[in-house]
Order: sequence, then C-alpha cells, then structure tokens
Amino acid sequence: MINKRLFIAFLAVIWLASPVSADLFTPLVDIITRPESFDGKFVTVKGEYFGWSKAPGYPPVTRSDWVIADEFDNSIYCTGKLPQTFAPASESSLGRPITVLAVVRCKDFQPYLEVQEIKTINFQVEEMVSVAQIIFDPIGSQNRKVSLMGVLAKGYGVKGERVYLIADPTGALKLGRLPKLYPRGTILHVRGTITSDENGLPMLDKVEIISVRVD
Repeated sequence: MINKRLFIAFLAVIWLASPVSADLFTPLVDIITRPESFDGKFVTVKGEYFGWSKAPGYPPVTRSDWVIADEFDNSIYCTGKLPQTFAPASESSLGRPITVLAVVRCKDFQPYLEVQEIKTINFQVEEMVSVAQIIFDPIGSQNRKVSLMGVLAKGYGVKGERVYLIADPTGALKLGRLPKLYPRGTILHVRGTITSDENGLPMLDKVEIISVRVD
C-alpha cells in the first residue's frame, strides 16, 4: 500500500520541477460546475491570488481560507498553506498569478482546494508607463497590460457623469471600476488593461491595486 504522504511529496516534486504548460491545468469552471467529478482528486489550477476578495460564499474550513480566481472571475476557496510572503489582507499581493497543486474537497456542495504546493509565477510582466504615453498613443496602447503610479482624482465625463482618474505630472487618465474606493489625493500604484470608454477615449480597465499611500 502506497504511503499517502510519500505519494503527495512525489507528486509535488514532479510538479515543481515541471515547466508551465496549459495542458497541466484544470479550468476552475470545471471544478465549480462539476465538483462531484473532482472530489478527492488531485488537480493543478492557475489563476490569481485574491486573498479574501471575490469570495464564493463562506470559507469552508477556517477563517484564514483564501481565494484563487481566473481571468473570467471564476473563484474558489483554498485552504492550507498560503503563497510564500502573501497574506490574505495584503493588497500588494492581490492579483498576483499563481499555480496550485491541490486535492479537491466538497463541503455542503461547495468545492474547495486543499492546497499541497504553490508556485508564484509571473505570466506577464506589466510595463510601467506614464499617462502621457497612453494619451499620445491610444491605438498602440490598446489591450496592453500596464502599471501606473499617480494621484487619485475625481472628475466628470463627457456626459457629466462622475468618474475616477489617476493623475501624474504628464496628465490624467480615466479609471474603470476600482476594487476599493479611496479618498481623493490618495497615491496609487495600479495595474490594468488599456481599453477605450464609450466615447472612444483611452482608459485603464480591470484595475488592480498594487500599493496605496494616503497622506
């Protein structure tokens, strides 16, 4: 009979030594929609670390259970070890790409991942840019994932609607929905994807907060 701990350790060694390949990963949506098919089985999943954000209900095991979500906002709880240096309430960790080796468990028909090993992986390094670089090249900037540092401001759109902006010494850029609201004047380091608003003007969408400083 195979020792369970040795088996898990053997799997972890293979997994940690393996290159990242799309074929290795089980889509989160498959686990969420068909939990009975995965209950008790080992899976590898990839997504972004969201701590206690995007929670799909209540933590299934402990209050320290944390969430992994994919690009389509499918999310699932993880229990067990955290990514190294991460903390559930740390905003600087949110949105960081990770992969997880875990056993799928179910509690009250809610699937969750019993984590065995974690990798933090930089799937895409966003480029640090200024607002002017985006404004002066709106077409070339489309769909680029970038990071910006500036001051949170509030203004009005073309139709008089209230909008949030990030302003640096080179200009101001409209922001999409913020994951959390901060006072005007807050210094933000954010990342997101350059898109266009309903008026065709460039904006930063899918905004994630990297760091915050409130003076």
